[in-house]
Amino acid sequence: MSFSKRYSQYYDLFYHEKNYKAEAAFVTDLLGRHGIVGGNLMDLGCGTGRHAAEFAATGFSVAGVDMSADMLARADARRVTLPGMVAKRLKFQQGDARTVRTEELYDAVVSLFHVASYQTTNADFMAMCHTAATHLPRSGLFLFDCWYGPAVLADPPKVRVKRASSEDTAVIRIAEPLMRPHDNTVAVNYTILMTDWQTQCVETVLETHVMRYMFKPEVELMLDLSGFEVLDSVRWMGGELSAEDLSATFVARKR
Repeated sequence: MSFSKRYSQYYDLFYHEKNYKAEAAFVTDLLGRHGIVGGNLMDLGCGTGRHAAEFAATGFSVAGVDMSADMLARADARRVTLPGMVAKRLKFQQGDARTVRTEELYDAVVSLFHVASYQTTNADFMAMCHTAATHLPRSGLFLFDCWYGPAVLADPPKVRVKRASSEDTAVIRIAEPLMRPHDNTVAVNYTILMTDWQTQCVETVLETHVMRYMFKPEVELMLDLSGFEVLDSVRWMGGELSAEDLSATFVARKR
């Protein structure tokens, strides 16, 4: 899905506490474990470019792709504030993870923050895998994270409320999940209340994000059918994957 303009506006505010540097280090360490220690990287679903900037800071040349023009505008605005050599290693373009073609090859393709779980059908996920395969040479790596099915079933998502604020705005986000067990998806219905400090006007935005939870056998099968060999499956940020881990990370090598 392509996020709305309003979602893009509060995205960085809500996730300002995310440790993007540590997350990028986890990804680069995992890539390094399987032989990729630098080079060219494609970031599918790069959002506002926070991970991409961290990858570029470690020496990767990064091509970030996202469906949202508003997200990419924020990524480009951030890029020009970075040190010159880091900024030169970053470029962004609009595109759908299922269909984008840059006509370039990369040493690795990564897709983070559950972009894979937004691919809610087998056809969608396999199209994303095909995108990765198209942009990799033989032995190139594809790394992504997703909602992990055993954890979702063991502890289904619950109603959550999150608050964030800046000098200009206060935002409250209410997330109300609805399980769709026959589709292996969760429809997360968001109510977002945004208060402008100056005018005290409150704007309400309603959005639904449908997230797919995935299981190892189906992931391995679809990667295999897409020309990949699964090398690793671990919990997000490291460690052995268990049924308690909501986020799983897969690493696959193109055959």
